[in-house]
Amino acid sequence: MPNLSTVEKEFKTILKKREMLTANMNSEISDSWARCISNGLDPFKRPKRSVISFQELEEIRQKKESIRKIIIPELELLYSQVAGTNFMVAFSDNEGLVLDTIYDKTCLDGDVGKAVIPGSIWSEKVCGTNGLGLAVALQKPTIVSGKEHFFTNHEKISCFASPIINHEGKTVGIIDASTDARSREQHTLALVNLATRSIETKLFIEQFKSELILNFHPRQEYLSTTSVGLLAINGDGIIVGSNSNAKIMLHGLMDIRNQDFNNIFTESFSSIASNILNNKIIKVTDYLGSSVFVVKNQNYNGENKKQIIQNIKTYACEDCKDAKMKREKCILIKSTFAQTQSISKTARRLGISRTTVYKHLN
Repeated sequence: MPNLSTVEKEFKTILKKREMLTANMNSEISDSWARCISNGLDPFKRPKRSVISFQELEEIRQKKESIRKIIIPELELLYSQVAGTNFMVAFSDNEGLVLDTIYDKTCLDGDVGKAVIPGSIWSEKVCGTNGLGLAVALQKPTIVSGKEHFFTNHEKISCFASPIINHEGKTVGIIDASTDARSREQHTLALVNLATRSIETKLFIEQFKSELILNFHPRQEYLSTTSVGLLAINGDGIIVGSNSNAKIMLHGLMDIRNQDFNNIFTESFSSIASNILNNKIIKVTDYLGSSVFVVKNQNYNGENKKQIIQNIKTYACEDCKDAKMKREKCILIKSTFAQTQSISKTARRLGISRTTVYKHLN
């Protein structure tokens, strides 16, 4: 492996030959070039073509069938959104192995269409600095445009890539778009990022489909967007999963996994569960003083609803929990509501006002 001084000298030589200025290159790209030089890649030669066999590809596809069922529709939607000609979209695994691609006809007949094929490997060590490979290396959204590509063969295209991060913070794949439309760089990357966030949300919902999933955000109008935080809650009010947005919004409170909901928010889970199960949007405050709006995710199938309701039955509100008569009345009201799921029906059955029922539920 070349030493640092050798790499720097080679770096400057390449820039001079390609009539490029180092000041125009950001550190992520220049660091990637340095790694390419250290790995012995020559930018003026054709990159080494590395493609696995069709049998190996099919075996890997089968192992990832569940995630591909979610990703391919998003890939098709992304393809329909990227404007222009000579473009393609692709899904690769977390190491840069391309599993699925969609091209327009112009791209299919060009160099990119012939090179970026299912089974091809686009890691940085093989194909130099490119969007997909850089996203693998950095684990973050990337743009590699024109001459920023290490190999001269790739310098007529722009590549946009974004990693798909699961609830454990691990990269499970990369979404990539490549096009010659350099004037729409930020627009294309925004679409790629939007696709990956949508995939992450669907993967989270599939992973925790048997739990209660809560959407939350500081702004109520954002509760149905891909910027929403997601928490998976079991029947005991324990958080068993959270997405990346949730980790960011609740940073500093805890690990956000296998933690009690009551240790994060000042409102107890039992006190809000009834309203949550009835699709109401509520406002809660965390222990750092930030307020967020919370609503039940519409994909919740209710598998642990019975356990949640059972927990509500044995819980008395803050005003009633310390006095025996008040506590028993409060639990009776909550238990009845858990059966009827209606404030009006609960009031009629117990012969009390709707206001009284509502007060104890809140």
